[in-house]
Amino acid sequence: MNFYNTFSMNFFEISRILGKFLFYFTLILIFPFAFSLYCDFFTESSPPASMAFLETIGVSIACFLLFWGLGKRSSQTQLYKRDSILIVILIWIVSAVLSSLPFLFSHVLQHPIDALFESMSGLTTTGSTILYPKAYALGKEIPISFAIDDAKYVFFGTVSDVVDASGKVLSGVEAIGKPLLLWRALLQWLGGMGIVVLFIALFPALSIGGKFLFEAETTGPNKESLTPRIRQTASFLWKIYVGLTLLQVILLMITNSAISLFDAITLSFCTISTGGFSIYNDGIAAYHHLGTEWVVIVFMFLGGMNFSLFFYSLKGKINRLRDPEFFLYLIIAFLSALFLFWSLMSRFPFHEAIRYGVFQSISALTSTGYTSTSFSSFPFLSLFLMLLFIYSGSMSGSTSGGIKMARHLIYFKTIKTKIESLFRPERITCLKIGDKEISEKTATLVLIFLCVVLLSTLLGLLLLLIDGIDPKTALAVFSSSINNAGIFAGEGPLSHSYAFLPTFSKGILIFFMLFGRLEFFALLMLFFPSFWKKS
Repeated sequence: MNFYNTFSMNFFEISRILGKFLFYFTLILIFPFAFSLYCDFFTESSPPASMAFLETIGVSIACFLLFWGLGKRSSQTQLYKRDSILIVILIWIVSAVLSSLPFLFSHVLQHPIDALFESMSGLTTTGSTILYPKAYALGKEIPISFAIDDAKYVFFGTVSDVVDASGKVLSGVEAIGKPLLLWRALLQWLGGMGIVVLFIALFPALSIGGKFLFEAETTGPNKESLTPRIRQTASFLWKIYVGLTLLQVILLMITNSAISLFDAITLSFCTISTGGFSIYNDGIAAYHHLGTEWVVIVFMFLGGMNFSLFFYSLKGKINRLRDPEFFLYLIIAFLSALFLFWSLMSRFPFHEAIRYGVFQSISALTSTGYTSTSFSSFPFLSLFLMLLFIYSGSMSGSTSGGIKMARHLIYFKTIKTKIESLFRPERITCLKIGDKEISEKTATLVLIFLCVVLLSTLLGLLLLLIDGIDPKTALAVFSSSINNAGIFAGEGPLSHSYAFLPTFSKGILIFFMLFGRLEFFALLMLFFPSFWKKS
């Protein structure tokens, strides 16, 4: 009993909540399992995946029974803030581990770190993939090698080629089969709005702890509740999210008669979530359709908006669109597209520079990570601009990553106020963004957030360099991971896969993908002894 007296957490109550979550997670797994059964028995799906999902459901049920059994010993129904923070982190970790199992059980991926990388990239809507076709010579698998500057990379592919019913050889992403392609897209869709927010919408018995769960999950400095009840807020957000997804599916099918329903669904899942996974090796470029690209641009932009704006607009409160953060988002989106278009003018015809400039700027700004063309012909200035857009991010309360526009507003206002106080010390100023007053605590947290981003980037780069990654590649892959962007420019296999990375580097990026998705503070708290001790 001394263990439970020493620590502040109610581990039995936490186990009960995790057990409840695992029950709902098991129900979610039934959907891809049913689809895999259809593919395995009624279509020429290769490789079969129904047993992989069935085994994953079995593991999920076993975990549910374990945690639910422990939770029966709980005598407390109220959650405190530290309990809620730990629950959010555990839910993300457990979800990523369970989500990786279909890739392992189907033998599409053989290494647990590779499978965990793919699932964590999906749930955090990073969009980086570990999938890459294996290379063969004389019937034997051979390593793939390439060099960048003074660094040489030698690695083995992760996915075997398959032959479909028509005799076409499929490789890379396209070779893993439709059930797993749907699973990857579904992971991004669930992670976009947030698996914890979904859980709150389904599970009414969280009491006051639901508020802390919601705050730990929601991105941005302002954790706005749309209704007095957190569960109702979560439910409204998910209804808006589902509605936007269905709208994109319809628009994709209307604007491109050649696109299949499966393509429209998976593409919509990965667009509105600003995730960026694709069911084709060439990404969006595989469609060769301008209409599809513009639909994706619109919904990437919508995914980068604060979802509370949709809520208020549907309620007829159009005046809420007069939000300074929204205006900054519009201005930055326009300027980023303009600057990228201008930087591409030297390499592409006018119409292509516009097409690629708008698409890639919005993709980077919203941290979606889709690519409509190869970056091999992009000038260095264009790549540098996209790196800035990735760190910039879009609006708080959106599905995107990055720093967020609200924080930019707050720290620029803070800098302005502090500089003015140097030559006007007698003046008392109130920090405001629009009609909202920003407290000193919030302003300080924003500045600390920026320091954490900088220090995390330096630490991550150092670890990747120690593992033998060249500086240019280290900056590209780490920036994409910590900002949950999944977009980076490179040579050879680097253009669309992280399979070339050593296992240690993959592990580092897995951690920082989750670190960035939870916006640092929640995960950082675990490293403070005072977080675990009773006060």
